[in-house]
Amino acid sequence: MTLTRGARITVVVLSAVLTLIVAGWIARDLATPLTPLELWRLWSSAAPAPIPTPAQTTGFEQLLLLTVYGALLAAALRPGLTAAAPAAVGAITLALWLPGLWVLSSSWAGLRVTDELRTQGLCTSLAALALGVGLLLTAATARRTRPTGPGRRMPVAASVLLGASAGVLAGWEIRGAVLRPAAYPDRFTGGEPLLPLLAVPPGWLTAVTVLLSAVSALAALRPPALIAAVFVLGAGVRGADTALRTGLLPRFAELPPGDRLLMGSWAFEALAGAAVLLLLTLGRAPAPEPRPAPPVPGPPPPASRPPGW
Repeated sequence: MTLTRGARITVVVLSAVLTLIVAGWIARDLATPLTPLELWRLWSSAAPAPIPTPAQTTGFEQLLLLTVYGALLAAALRPGLTAAAPAAVGAITLALWLPGLWVLSSSWAGLRVTDELRTQGLCTSLAALALGVGLLLTAATARRTRPTGPGRRMPVAASVLLGASAGVLAGWEIRGAVLRPAAYPDRFTGGEPLLPLLAVPPGWLTAVTVLLSAVSALAALRPPALIAAVFVLGAGVRGADTALRTGLLPRFAELPPGDRLLMGSWAFEALAGAAVLLLLTLGRAPAPEPRPAPPVPGPPPPASRPPGW
């Protein structure tokens, strides 16, 4: 079902505010002494920097969220927006801004940022959570109209790729929990190593990506699948960038089997995310044009003229 015009206007406002919030924090980082290249390297690093960088407040997930919010804003400006789109964006907003409530409240966060900046981060998290709830309520309560064209099913290949990506990401998380059980909870709580101010703990981010990918694969829902593909692609890009910057790729044949498997997983995630995005966007068939209604037949002419004609 597509949302009515009033519901679409609400989604436009909410998604525009979310876009401006994330864009504002990214612009703040770009205005620091960090060069854009240095900031990109901090964003795309698969592991947090060993030395905290107070000038950096955003993480790679803020770039992904900016993409998601911008896409929803663009879609809401046109008729035909389905309720699944704001519902999916609202859910990912709640999932990824929720950790800020406990990460920014922990004692270690105050060691590298001022109280004023930490307060701003907490206020930002609360505002984003409220906007995410607004998107969910709009999707759940807004009046809907029937779509003008037939529904479009998600390609089977996209479901298979998202399911496989969820399995790969989950497998590496399980391996990390088995090898480092004592330090593993820090991947969800935001403990050491230190993270940027608004960054999502890596274990939490992976768990959200796995859950969203698995649900999208099973339910074959297009809007959640698009968001899942963005985050799967992001995971692969981060890994590939790390492999290139650390010189692992030229030494691929010399690496231990576990490292080669990890690099292969990064390549698969990048390719799978890109493939799903292509399948769900370029592969969408245009809705057929409505056929004109057949003319209503009139009464047949009389066989003979009545008297007086």
